[in-house]
Amino acid sequence: MLVLLLQEKMKQRRFSPNERIVVDFILDKQEQIEPYSTKSIAGETYTSPSVLIRIAKKLNFNGWNDFKPAFLEEVHYLQSSFSNLDANKPFSSKDSPMTIAAKITQLKIESANDTLSLLKHDTLRKAVRILEDANNVKVFGLYNTLFLGEEFVHKLKHINKRAEIVMVSNALYQEATMMTSAECAICLSYSGETGELLDTCKILRENKVPIIAITSIGENSLSRFADVILRISTRETSYSKIGGFSSLESISLILDILYSNFFAIHFQENYDYKIDLARRTEHRQIQNQIVDDQAEFSFD
Repeated sequence: MLVLLLQEKMKQRRFSPNERIVVDFILDKQEQIEPYSTKSIAGETYTSPSVLIRIAKKLNFNGWNDFKPAFLEEVHYLQSSFSNLDANKPFSSKDSPMTIAAKITQLKIESANDTLSLLKHDTLRKAVRILEDANNVKVFGLYNTLFLGEEFVHKLKHINKRAEIVMVSNALYQEATMMTSAECAICLSYSGETGELLDTCKILRENKVPIIAITSIGENSLSRFADVILRISTRETSYSKIGGFSSLESISLILDILYSNFFAIHFQENYDYKIDLARRTEHRQIQNQIVDDQAEFSFD
């Protein structure tokens, strides 16, 4: 599913000639648009205030007062994050192997820092509280996000927290239908516009299931269903990228942060359970003395 930043939508959406004049004016002004009203923009573009309202509604906002803060938030985000790396094409055919290695490493570091900058204390606490209160956690996603969700579920299970991941797309609706308000759902989607996942969220809302959405910045359809929204680094387009280096790194980090905060609530209990589980079930010969901690797990 195509993910577009608001500015990309403004460039690609079809507008009337008068609307396009205003859109181009806004894109050219960027953060300087902050003090402008509909009347002042209409005056500078020789249009009318109603044109701005029509533009906002075409971009799925209620009006200018909803559109302007969302536009400014995106402008500030894009200007404050990342250095000179293009998340879609972070390297070229002219780069040496070690240069490529360095660029991908830098991209992941920047994605992690970007993700951290988007986290809000109260939002994170609310997400962790939802996890704590749920008697079962189900992770919903599609395509490559499923592998990240699977690892998250694996971690939760290893501290005795009931968790599942829905791996088959045609099982999404059935699994959502069987859920109750005593459970919670984590929905993974970079675009926030994947049809199957949105239909799943409608069912979850009908069942009053708390939803944690992990998705891109700005308004999207998934965020409107969610009780909590955790934003991920939003630098990639859908089709013109070499790989999802930035977005997948960001989703993975958010899931690790969620797990770690949940773990910390009952730290010693979770740690003891995990160590005991490993001691009882993980039997393998390890030659590397650095990673071999069998002395801790010796059987008396």
